[in-house]
Amino acid sequence: MYHVPTRSVRLRTLCGALICLLYSLGCPAQASVNSATSTNKNLIITGASYAQEWRTPALPGYTVTNMASCGLVTSEVRARFERDVIELKPDAVLIWGHSNDVIRSTPEHMAATKQQAQENYQAMIEQARAAGITPILATDLTIPIPDTMTEKLLSFIGNVRGKADYRVQKNTEIKALNEWLRAYARAQNIKLLDLEKALASGNGTRRVEYTRADNSHITPAGYEAITRYVISQLT
Repeated sequence: MYHVPTRSVRLRTLCGALICLLYSLGCPAQASVNSATSTNKNLIITGASYAQEWRTPALPGYTVTNMASCGLVTSEVRARFERDVIELKPDAVLIWGHSNDVIRSTPEHMAATKQQAQENYQAMIEQARAAGITPILATDLTIPIPDTMTEKLLSFIGNVRGKADYRVQKNTEIKALNEWLRAYARAQNIKLLDLEKALASGNGTRRVEYTRADNSHITPAGYEAITRYVISQLT
């Protein structure tokens, strides 16, 4: 998906697009499916690497097929939607992931990026409903920022120097799209899994212990927390 540098390695920050490409080269393309029972509903998960690395969680009442692929932006998820979702005729589809859209974009293009992501979500929802598939949406995860005195001091110094924290910039846009998803889901009567809040630290970002060393991808403990939360919402 992407790598988010800490302040101590700021000079080694690579652009989001290059990191997404590097991660995507190492990601398997095949779908994974968990065990089925005759009474289960078929659920497809689609999205980028956060979704892909969740694999096929044990969700009571569902047989899960994971068609997500790392490195994707919402336009690419939309382009694959017919093949990855519609043609498989599931009962439901979970659409998770717009972080790559934000990470790859630049400040001057961010408004257009968010608008395009919204249109992609709307198009996929319309496709799913037209095919008789129940859509489920998920808010995306923020970049963690440790709640420490060192971080607070560095933030203060950055503000004095007029330099905005990269993580804060990206989190602002990720959260803006999350808020749009919440409003859209309410208006369209769509089930929403609020993963941002499920993994929140209390300081407006994701809990550090739910984040791997790359400061982006999710730890096993994070996926366990996601699974517990999703089970509580779907059952």
